[in-house]
Amino acid sequence: MLQAKTEYGTIVTLASFTKKEISSVKEKTQFFCPACQEPVIVKAGAKITPHFAHSSKSSCPAQEGGEGGYHEKGKLLLYQWLRWQQLDVQLEAYLPAINQRPDILVKLKNKTVAVEYQCARIPPTDVIKRNEGYHREGIVPIWILGANRFNRRERNEIRIDQFQLHFIHQFSADFPLTLYFFCPDTLRFSSFQDFYFTALQRAIGKMTIRKLNDMRFTDLFKTSFFSPQQLFQVWKQEKRSFRIRPSRRVYGRELAWNQWLYVNAIHRQSLPSIVYLPVSAQFRMITQPWDWQSRICLEIIYPLASGETFSLQRCMRVLRQHLRHSSLFPLMKSTDNPVYQYLQLLQKLQIIKETPSGHFIKQKPFMFYEHIEAAIDGDSQLMDQLMLKQNMGMFH
Repeated sequence: MLQAKTEYGTIVTLASFTKKEISSVKEKTQFFCPACQEPVIVKAGAKITPHFAHSSKSSCPAQEGGEGGYHEKGKLLLYQWLRWQQLDVQLEAYLPAINQRPDILVKLKNKTVAVEYQCARIPPTDVIKRNEGYHREGIVPIWILGANRFNRRERNEIRIDQFQLHFIHQFSADFPLTLYFFCPDTLRFSSFQDFYFTALQRAIGKMTIRKLNDMRFTDLFKTSFFSPQQLFQVWKQEKRSFRIRPSRRVYGRELAWNQWLYVNAIHRQSLPSIVYLPVSAQFRMITQPWDWQSRICLEIIYPLASGETFSLQRCMRVLRQHLRHSSLFPLMKSTDNPVYQYLQLLQKLQIIKETPSGHFIKQKPFMFYEHIEAAIDGDSQLMDQLMLKQNMGMFH
């Protein structure tokens, strides 16, 4: 921790001292943890941010384990950045009601915000528990990931692993999906917004990278949206890659899907173009977008004659093992259903039509392909069709 208190109750931030001052206070002053009142020791060296540490036998309720110098440096820089804006900000404030000590606590006019700077992997249950504690106290949590967890693949594409899913923010239903990253070495702050998963751990979206000193705290709440035209153009390339991807050894759920295709006498290259479409709530699925979308098409819609109906509930029953529960995403205000989003896309394409009773009528059949060239051409035409509907105001 960066702060401790003296025997007189004075809060001390060790990193604000010179090396000579640290050496002096280390010899003359006893420091205590503000949360548990236990003695703490001074940690200072040439390659670390000066800080305090509990003994290994500490039972402090707010002790969560250190994340190292990278984390301490980033936390201090974010705190100094907020102080520079003359905000009411506290470093490592202890909240006894929930036994938690956020990295930074910011008090605005009528809101309190807990800023957590997370650089190391921790159990997802810990993330959920901390967020639940903040919500009980009426505190808004904002998690900023260390740039050591930032894995950029292309200009508008990053890798998002299962751990990072728990840090997706959505402050209101119309706020885009957002992830935050900060690098204390380069002082660069990155936000990734309005993203769509093209696979389980790959997403395309709107990337914004700025120097920390060129930002204000309120910039965290600004929105940047991925243009639909850009989305469909990128997705057209993704669909092409999906079609021509060479066969490789697969495991787990991907193997199960390949076996399911085999049982149904279907090849990946012959699937209809309405399989593998962009759905913003894909993060809630534990299977690839082409997996669960093909199951809806082949198991539910394809056997129906034109004019016959099916329900969302039936789709959910078929995919009950494919969906993550919304409780795993406590930083999100929206509870969008990826299955319903996909059905809405099929309605835009006039494959199905929703009735006032909430059922869906099959309007027209969809085609399978015999050759990969025809499939690639059909995919391109379908994405162009979606782009045209966007330009006509028929797509959201």
